[in-house]
Amino acid sequence: MKIKLCTRICIICAIVLLLIASLAVWLYAPKKLKLTFDAAYYWTTKQFDASPWLYREYATGHKYFLYLPEKYRNDKDNEAAKIPLIVTFHGSMEQAKAISYARPFISEEFQRNIYPEGCAVLAVVARIGYFTDPHSMSLLIQSVLLQNKCIDPTNIVGWGFSQGAKYAVELACYEPHLFRGVISGSGFYQMSLKELLTVLPVNFYFATSENDKGIFEQGSPTGKRCAFWCRNSRYVQYKSRYHFHVELKDKTGRGDETAFDWMKSVVNKN
Repeated sequence: MKIKLCTRICIICAIVLLLIASLAVWLYAPKKLKLTFDAAYYWTTKQFDASPWLYREYATGHKYFLYLPEKYRNDKDNEAAKIPLIVTFHGSMEQAKAISYARPFISEEFQRNIYPEGCAVLAVVARIGYFTDPHSMSLLIQSVLLQNKCIDPTNIVGWGFSQGAKYAVELACYEPHLFRGVISGSGFYQMSLKELLTVLPVNFYFATSENDKGIFEQGSPTGKRCAFWCRNSRYVQYKSRYHFHVELKDKTGRGDETAFDWMKSVVNKN
């Protein structure tokens, strides 16, 4: 009788473990975003070539600068290219710096080393001084993907500083299938447990400074949780860097690995 009971318990335990393992595999498996067409985010009200950037403005109030590697500027519908996209979000009231934060990602050295075919860069400009409404931003990015088929919609990295960093994480939580990776420098988004469970497949890089009062207390708990639970994620905590953005040369705390090395590993992951 005892042997039968033990056998039943073992079978039940095995089934429970199998269910837990299956759930973990499902939670950590990247899901593909189904692109949505919205005319309001497709037809521009103003556009011009500000080489090497392409400027676009929409009736919704959205504005952005898009960089495409030279070989794809006239071949943007080349679906076989599958180049990554980096989306940058500036800090509060820093619209004039939108391109400045994105500029390191279009340098010849970065483009040559980040991915075999280079990558696209999208510098988004906040409508009212700071970023709001994740739904509209998701539609805007999806519109860029629909209009530039050379970009791989499954290989997008969001980069943000300050309020833009907070927003990049918020956007990842709102649309968990949008970003493959997110870089947050001096961000302060407070992620719930429910949100954490939806973004487990996302690669996160959080960096905060202990003397960045008010920001550190809000942003560090989320950074630590994501670094522990989320796929291939990093959390870097400085003593006295104050309010800063993540630079490509920054060390991740794992040997000689830099932020660039981490980003490269993310966009080149199959």
